[in-house]
Amino acid sequence: MKVSATKFALAILIAVGSISAFGQKGVEDGSKYGKGKDSIRCVRNLSLYVEYYRQKNYTDALPYWRIVFAECPKAIFNLYIHGVKMHKLLAGKADNEEQQFAYLDTMMLIYDQRIKYFGQKGKALGRKGIDWLSIRKSTTGDVKKGYEYIEQSIDLQKNKTENAVLALFMRTSDILFKAGELSQEKMIQNYSTANNIADYKLSKNPKSADFQRLKESIDGIFSKSGAATCESLIKLFQPKYDRNPEDVELLIKIVSFLASTNCKDSDLYFNASNSFHKVEPSAKSAYYLAEMNIGRGNYDKAAVLYKQAIELETENVDKAAKYYMRLADITFHELGNSSLSRNYARKAAQLDSELGNPYLLIGDIYLASEPCGNDEVAKKALYWIAVDQFAKAKQVDPELSQIANKRIVTYSQHFPDTETIFFHGLKEGSRYTVDCWINETTTIRTR
Repeated sequence: MKVSATKFALAILIAVGSISAFGQKGVEDGSKYGKGKDSIRCVRNLSLYVEYYRQKNYTDALPYWRIVFAECPKAIFNLYIHGVKMHKLLAGKADNEEQQFAYLDTMMLIYDQRIKYFGQKGKALGRKGIDWLSIRKSTTGDVKKGYEYIEQSIDLQKNKTENAVLALFMRTSDILFKAGELSQEKMIQNYSTANNIADYKLSKNPKSADFQRLKESIDGIFSKSGAATCESLIKLFQPKYDRNPEDVELLIKIVSFLASTNCKDSDLYFNASNSFHKVEPSAKSAYYLAEMNIGRGNYDKAAVLYKQAIELETENVDKAAKYYMRLADITFHELGNSSLSRNYARKAAQLDSELGNPYLLIGDIYLASEPCGNDEVAKKALYWIAVDQFAKAKQVDPELSQIANKRIVTYSQHFPDTETIFFHGLKEGSRYTVDCWINETTTIRTR
């Protein structure tokens, strides 16, 4: 239900209290409505502007709004929200650019006065920058001015920066960088600032589609800006790293920047990752370092790091299983320890009952092993126990069926024939134990 102008004015007059005969404007004495006759004038114009604004009759609202804005600027906070909205609408309907810019200048004045009387400087500057760039963006000078408003806003708001402000910060940074108004180092620093805030927002609400789009936009602008090259990033960060290799914030920047620009093969990335792991060890950092050491052929070091990742991973058993599998892989393929590799694979399977890869690996280990005995059956028995593992792999993980079935068909052809089984006094379907370190019992089968 709409409140009439008379009732609205009466409500404010009651709030004002007794009014003396003399007059003094709110802009003069710092009060909400002023005193005496000036307070009456303020209340009357305030009630009229609000009533017309509620009816969306902005043409009639504006004259009264201007009086309140000039004479009692502390009357209500919405004075500034409404003022910007009305002048933005007028700017959108302006007949020429000069008139449009005049309305924009008034909007800038509204923001300045809002900051003066109601604070919220950081938030107001962000909105001021957005509105400036919505109208004035044709010249580099225009963009630079809007950028400066936004940069000040981010300096004050930090993680509370609004998404629209942060996105526009990156767009204007890109424009100014390409126009030669921002250095490459400054462009990288701006990306770092925006990226860190976006990461913070996502950490608080990982499922937010808005925050995810914001992060993608920021990354996309930076990746296409031309500022991010391996050479430029290494040139920027190498001296800083050399001076302070234990600065956690610096290490995070180096690792994140080089990773996002495909510079993971660089010595700086490798060294910074090692340094970061030393000062703030985690399962994740140990795992990524292990992967990097594999790429450099440092398999013993990688094995140590995978073990660290397993020890440090206390919450996510699926990740621990993944680390055990990687450890099992290099222990078998690169370090040549079949028994130890099988142990790691079994631990991975214990942690994740739906993981089939451990059984594929154990099957491969058996196929590569020396037989436990010199007779023909002892040699062929390795195929039995390998096929058993492949069958287990597809049983726990149906997605591996195609791979497992192919191996089963291939290696079943190496089972002994009926004559060989009979010659050794064995019977198809009976149990057979493979001794040595393997110690597996299987079923006798023929091809």
